Amino acid sequence: MQDAFRAAYPSDRSLLAQIFLPAVHPRTFLRALHLGAMFPLGIAYFTVLVTAFAIGGALIWTLVGPVVLLITLYLTRWAGDAEAWTVRRVSSIELRRPPTAIERGQSFREQVKTRLIDPTSWTGLAYLFIQFPIGIASFVMLVAGGVVSGVFVGAPFYLFFANRFIDDPAPIDFLTLGGTKHIVLTEPEQALWMVPVGLLTYLAMVHLVTAASAVHASWARLMLGSRAEPVAMVSPEAPPTSPTPDGGTPLETLGPAADETDEPTEPVAPGPMPVAPLASELLPELVAPRLVASSGALGELTAREREVLTLIARGYSNAAIAETFVISEGTVKTHVKRVLSKLELRDRTQAAIWAYETSFVGLAASADGATSSEPIPIVRARAR
Repeated sequence: MQDAFRAAYPSDRSLLAQIFLPAVHPRTFLRALHLGAMFPLGIAYFTVLVTAFAIGGALIWTLVGPVVLLITLYLTRWAGDAEAWTVRRVSSIELRRPPTAIERGQSFREQVKTRLIDPTSWTGLAYLFIQFPIGIASFVMLVAGGVVSGVFVGAPFYLFFANRFIDDPAPIDFLTLGGTKHIVLTEPEQALWMVPVGLLTYLAMVHLVTAASAVHASWARLMLGSRAEPVAMVSPEAPPTSPTPDGGTPLETLGPAADETDEPTEPVAPGPMPVAPLASELLPELVAPRLVASSGALGELTAREREVLTLIARGYSNAAIAETFVISEGTVKTHVKRVLSKLELRDRTQAAIWAYETSFVGLAASADGATSSEPIPIVRARAR
């Protein structure tokens, strides 16, 4: 949330600029327009989702129900992409959407299952539902603030024109804050004091809009943005050359990145490290690690499953692994389950211990030859 407020109130501005500049800055009006648009969009999201789930739930035992629910799930992803794009443009913050690509070779049933277990599918759905009450609150705030500031600023002008062009003008009559005394204004000079009050109300409204937009941007990033932590990488020009913990030489490297099949790869002789860029070309190139050969269950793992196991051993989350390979988090979950099943392990902790105890993942060596607890560099992402 701090960076959202830093984008709204840049630190390079003076105190006076931070107070008064938002009152005339174009981005303030863009933020207000965005908050106002949440009301009709929230109603639309809520109506479509409730209708779709009602129809899909009622017809769940027929062919129509699952199709309606599946289409709705995909539509919510696209709506989330549009919402994330809008928040980025309005709030000037970084909001990176998590990847949703599914690796080739999966059946339609597996693809649907992957979508269902992907957390981003449900966080995006929750975001669209909650846009409805957020839109109502934003609309009420904008209307109330705009009416109050507009009435106070425009009061003298109303009395000026009403007294000259209306035969029997209605005076301005309102109660005091205590509600015990009426104030009746009939001349423009009597209402001049209302102008500075209206301007102060407008200034307060401007900062309320800015703060509400920053809070909403933080909420949108929490629900729609990637949860992946930064992944450590090394330069392709300087691949790691550290020995294995037992002083030996790594015996195995991963196969070519172009192979997208799920067939287990055979160990190959040491050679140049292949580097394949990410399909999105948004992240730096990653270098394939040199892994220690292992027998038994390791041979049943596919190339992708070995890559996933390497990142599990380094302690990265499913979201970070998904970002690395530009695939959905649900696809990563499927790979993790297969790794645990093939290696007959209970959880990710056992998988990490297994990777280090079997020297599947090596330890980095310092300049004096001693090994440290820092793992070798991350695996490269496959080209898609």
